[in-house]
Amino acid sequence: MLEPMLEGVGRLVLAGDIWQQRKIGPGREAARRLFDDLLELAGERGVSVDVLRGNHDPEGGEGVSWLAGREVLVTHGDAIYDNATPWSREIGHYREEVNAIIEKYEPRNHLAEACADRAREIALTLKVIPLPNLPPPFNFFATALWPPSRPIEIIRVWRGMGDQGLKFLRQSGEGAKVLVCGHFHRAGIWEGGGRVMINTGSFMKGSRPWAVDVSDSNLTAREILLAGEVFVPGEVKGRWILSV
Repeated sequence: MLEPMLEGVGRLVLAGDIWQQRKIGPGREAARRLFDDLLELAGERGVSVDVLRGNHDPEGGEGVSWLAGREVLVTHGDAIYDNATPWSREIGHYREEVNAIIEKYEPRNHLAEACADRAREIALTLKVIPLPNLPPPFNFFATALWPPSRPIEIIRVWRGMGDQGLKFLRQSGEGAKVLVCGHFHRAGIWEGGGRVMINTGSFMKGSRPWAVDVSDSNLTAREILLAGEVFVPGEVKGRWILSV
């Protein structure tokens, strides 16, 4: 389904949460096989792949990737907040451990890679708490709405994620002008102070996937559309000229 998206691509950066590494049950192996299939497909087409880690796959991959002479910073997005995933179902059970991790990184948390390392430690600390095996649509509501603080945190983060991302870029981007991330599942573009944050959304239901193309001195954000049984490039959402 993703093969058309690789047309003309020389380097593919996967910005984390690529597969459910921490999933409990038989679905974990199916997710791993799909991930391996994607890497194999890219290899067959001569596409190099940067695999970044996210909070759902924190055990491998790099924390950040730099493009266009370090003018573009790509990271999953959990590095943006000190506590990585404020809406996490498990974070209330591990508040003391999370605070200790934040304090440990405090002297160097202005660096993007250190922020990503901090997020990785938090993700590994938050052990998955299984939910009851409920039929649809009750399983969705249990996932999205429990505990009650979860939807409140999601709304809070969604309202402020653009400003928080631009702040992270100023403080931790080490001179980068563009931040590309996912994590929040809300595709969009935020600009301010000569900097740009682009969130690529997700392929999950209720969200929209985007892709960002970097070629020569141009950067383009566009939708990814489902055309029949394959994904194809869609509407352009924004274009920028880079200084390199």
